[in-house]
Order: sequence, then C-alpha cells, then structure tokens
Amino acid sequence: MKPRNTRSTRKSATGAFVYFVCFVVSAIAAPRLAVPPEGVAFGEIAAGEGTTKTIEVRNVSESSVAVSQVKGCCGADASLSTMHIAPSESATLTVALKPPLPGEFSKDVRILCDDPERPVVSIPVTGVAVEGKVAAAASRFTLPAILLAGIADGFNPCAFSIVIALAGILAVGGRQRRARMLGGWAFCLGSFLTYMAMGLGLMRALRALEGLRTVHDAVMLLLALALFVLSALSVRDAFRYRRAKEPSVITLQLPGRVKKAIRSIAEASWRGPAVFAAGIGCGFLVTLLDSLCTGQVYVPVLALIAREPGAWRSFALLALYNLAFIAPLVAVFMLAAKGADAAQMSRWSKRNVFPSKLALGVVFALLGILVLSQAA
Repeated sequence: MKPRNTRSTRKSATGAFVYFVCFVVSAIAAPRLAVPPEGVAFGEIAAGEGTTKTIEVRNVSESSVAVSQVKGCCGADASLSTMHIAPSESATLTVALKPPLPGEFSKDVRILCDDPERPVVSIPVTGVAVEGKVAAAASRFTLPAILLAGIADGFNPCAFSIVIALAGILAVGGRQRRARMLGGWAFCLGSFLTYMAMGLGLMRALRALEGLRTVHDAVMLLLALALFVLSALSVRDAFRYRRAKEPSVITLQLPGRVKKAIRSIAEASWRGPAVFAAGIGCGFLVTLLDSLCTGQVYVPVLALIAREPGAWRSFALLALYNLAFIAPLVAVFMLAAKGADAAQMSRWSKRNVFPSKLALGVVFALLGILVLSQAA
C-alpha cells in the first residue's frame, strides 16, 4: 500500500480552514442594512432654508431588522418610515436639514438596530450650502448696520457720560497734555482689546448653537423680541428726557452703584505716574462694568457677525464695530487733552440725549429685523 502524502493533506486542510474562516468573516462583516454608497447627498442647497431628502434603506438579510432609534447630527433631523424592516424590504429614510452658513458640510445619520454585529449603521450626509435669497438680502445691510450700531453705541448716553467723567478725572492733578493723551489712548486701547476678547468668546458660544437648530432659532427669536422692546424703551426715554430734562427718568442706563464703581476705579488708577499701564487696566475694568449698558447693542451685533461666512470676515467685522464704538471715546480724550472743559462736554452730551436715544431706537429696530431674518 502506498504511503499517504501528508504534505498534500495538510495543504488541503489548511486551505479548507482558510476558506471557512473567510466565509465566516464575510458573513459577519456583511451589513444587514444596505444604503446608497454616497449616503444622503443633498448637492447644492440654500443656507438658512430648510430642505429634506429621502433615500431607501434595504434589508438584505434573511431575517427582520428592528430599528430602535434614528439619530441625526449637528442640525440634521432624521426619521425612518418604519422601525421594523422585513427581509428583502426597504424603509424610507428622510433627512431634514437647515444649514446655517454657506459652505460645504459633512454630517452623518446613525441607525441603531438589533444586529449584534453591526448595531450602528452610519450614513454620511453631504452637500454644499449656498447663500439663500433671504440671507443674501439681509447680508447686504449687515456692514452698514454694524457701522451704524458701533457709532450709535459709542454715543450711547449711558456710556458716553462715563467717558466724559473719566476724561475729567484724567485732566485733574495738573497733568501735562502728553500724559492726558497717553492715558486716554491707553484707555481706548484697553477698551478695544477687552471688547474684542469678549466678542470672540461670545461669537464662539453663538456658533456652538448652530448645531442645535431649534435652540438657535428660539434664541434668535427671543433676541429679536428683546431688541424691539429695547427700541420702544429707547424712544420712550428720548421723549421722557426731552420733557423732564432729568437723567433719572431714563430707563436704559447704568445703575448708580455701577457708575460709582467706575468712577472709583478711574480715580484710583490714574493717581500714579504709570499713566499708560493704568489706562490699559482702567479700560479693561471699566469696559467690563460698562458692558451692562453697551451689551444691549453688542450681543445682537455679535449674533449677526457670527452668521457671516469665513473666520477672517467675521474677525474684520468685529474689529470694525469696535473701532466705530471707540471713535467717540478717542474724540473725547483728544478734546480733554487739548484743554476742553469736562463740564462743557457734559453739557454738550446732555443736549444730545434726545437725538442719541432716538438713534439707538432706530438701531435696535434695525438689528431686531436683521436678527429675525436669520431665524426665519
């Protein structure tokens, strides 16, 4: 009897085992739910406008698939026509999306099912958002609105009177013109840098809401409503002051305690010889307290800037607003450095309370309309 070829037998056994392993792995790896390879491809859609798209999800296995949950991501809502897909049957997946800003987007939708090997099926959601008609119409007014808001906020009586008082404090004590100029410029620089830092932080928070579309729209609607209320209050303050000529009748102003705190900080800061460093520090602290007043305009402006495409464009608009805001501050300190009397500037400020409050009322209404258009 011929001896058996053990080497050939081993090769055959090894080959059979490898084939069996490959078959098992492929069976395990094969998804029970099949979706189009491109996922949910929206193509080109309008930013800020809601859009839906559907695809078919097919059960390619020989057993039913029970879906427990369909999860959207980053502003994409998803639903399935049935949560129990029979063998060789399909379910319709509907994805609703409202991209906030122009640009490419890539998200995903996840289907959680009872497949022990593939319990989560991730489906890509892609497309390109272009500027919609409503957003395009509103964005044309963004730049002039930001400039107008910055100038109006800089002349805001509740903030402008503080600046005049600070200029008067800096002028006392026999300081030379150069020291007054240096302290004033340092204060303006400190105020500008503080507002820029605050603005960047708040814009980041506002952009974080973009993924929570329902929450974002609710916040924008509340902000628009608050702006319309502020507009009415500002106009009412203008006519109240015109009749009474008394600052106490004004509703939208800093509390008396905050004004005293600002004055105390300024008096303590500018007593020493380090005028520039004191001006920077004073600008930082006063700006934080003054933001209780100026924030009424600043926050809605940030909401508009946060919607602009491109990080550099948003940064440029933020810097433009803050430059417009500190322009009146620079003018006051320059006048004070040239010897202008603080009492004279205060009288000028009081004469302009009525037009300033009316202008703020218009700015509030304009910002309210623009913010409301972003949530539409």
